[in-house]
Amino acid sequence: MSKNFNLANAVWRHSLSAPQSVAIAHNGQTLSYEQFAARAKDVAQRLSKSRHWQTRHDKPFSVGILLSRGLDACVAILGASWAGATYVPISLKLPEDKIIAILSASQLGAIIIDAEGAKLLTDAVLAACPELIIRVDQQGEAQSASQTPYDFSKPVQVNANDLAYVIFTSGTTGTPKGVMIEAGSVHNYLHTIVDRLNLQATDRALETCDISFDFSVHNMFATWQAGAALYILPATLVMNAVKFARTAQLTVWNSVPSLLGMLQLLKVLQTNCLPDLRVTVLGGEALPESTARLWQEVAPNTEIFNLYGPTEATVFCLAQVFSRQAPITSGRDFVSIGVALDGCEAMVVDAVGKQLADGSAGELAIAGAQLAQGYMGQPELTAQKFPVLNGKRWYLTGDYAVKDTSGVFHCLGRIDNQVKISGYRIELEEIDAALRLVSGRDLVGTVAWPVVDGVAKGLVGFIAGTTMDSGELVISLKQKLQPYMVPQRVISLDHMPMNSSGKVDRNALTKMLTEATPSAI
Repeated sequence: MSKNFNLANAVWRHSLSAPQSVAIAHNGQTLSYEQFAARAKDVAQRLSKSRHWQTRHDKPFSVGILLSRGLDACVAILGASWAGATYVPISLKLPEDKIIAILSASQLGAIIIDAEGAKLLTDAVLAACPELIIRVDQQGEAQSASQTPYDFSKPVQVNANDLAYVIFTSGTTGTPKGVMIEAGSVHNYLHTIVDRLNLQATDRALETCDISFDFSVHNMFATWQAGAALYILPATLVMNAVKFARTAQLTVWNSVPSLLGMLQLLKVLQTNCLPDLRVTVLGGEALPESTARLWQEVAPNTEIFNLYGPTEATVFCLAQVFSRQAPITSGRDFVSIGVALDGCEAMVVDAVGKQLADGSAGELAIAGAQLAQGYMGQPELTAQKFPVLNGKRWYLTGDYAVKDTSGVFHCLGRIDNQVKISGYRIELEEIDAALRLVSGRDLVGTVAWPVVDGVAKGLVGFIAGTTMDSGELVISLKQKLQPYMVPQRVISLDHMPMNSSGKVDRNALTKMLTEATPSAI
């Protein structure tokens, strides 16, 4: 038999070699690897009742995952994988029309829900759902071996080019796009990253992400690949993440940098308060140097990895270890995004896909074993974003970047975060960097405002957790930025709006300004 690329393989192996080791812990409950595998098998058996599963060799079998973060979500995802299916995570925070759009685009064979997911099954949503709906938080019907159409003693055979999962982008500017990730791509990533981070079976790793954010793929499957324990931070305890990590004696921290910024505002980041941490993985957005240096004091025994990667390149594809000598992105005060992981390549290209010389800024392109198959049902967009350049398939990330003379890559922000004001092209991330510098705060955001007839007329900055006067901040910014880059106003917020991935939500900031009364703006 050919090699099996099923994502559930590692859990199956550990259920045999270390059955009593903890696989998941959440809200005082734990599942050993033996228990985890048993529950996944039960889900696989229940999925096998679907007529779509029984004809899966003729067409893909996809399973929607509409659950809140926790043990049941992990069981649902592993159970779908165990059955050889493609799992499609759906955020509970999405509005009804976006959920329906994802269900319609995915052509699911089944959907798995819990109590929270069930609340979203309106008549309109149900009309878009597949016939088979499974409540994973309820016991399945017992099935004898003769009733089971497949031997689920081990995960179903999956080939390298079979789809492991499909993650839909937020779709804030249109219809959600389904990014199709092959099992072979995840296999390459997991083996590379577990070795790169030196994850161990004795590790206790933090999970902070919604299952619809592909950072969760790293948190779950890299942890289980190593045979380690995944500790899921309850959504209600995010602001108590440090206490949670200390109490659980976590050894691996996984989060977006913004979470550290939020914890800094709460004044809970004390020197040496997390001595057990040995690995810190930060990704999903730019890592300010100040945040990395503060975290070194908080967790003095940890090695900090700044990881970069778009969903279309299977979680993360570049890495930079932070140290006092780590390269910092000039003008941004961000930690560099480093160099490509094994099996991946990166280059900076111009508008026509020609590779630029070191030191020249352009669009970051990624190639290698981790590239997505493309966008579900969108061949034209796939061809546009995954062009063949010099005989090799690449993904154009939409990130503005530069490669320095030592071969290290630096991300300069999103190309679509460039705005034009009075004829000058401005990168919002550069203004964000100046806001961090003058305020001493990491949670900041800049938006173009007002926008008249599609043209930006000015800029507004936002800072969370500062008592500094807006006028003083603007004066300080004038000493750091060109006149045309200085925001007309800087607004202080008690809480910075964050999107479902834990990043600063510029759309929400713009909405604040749009919905403000005339006297307020």
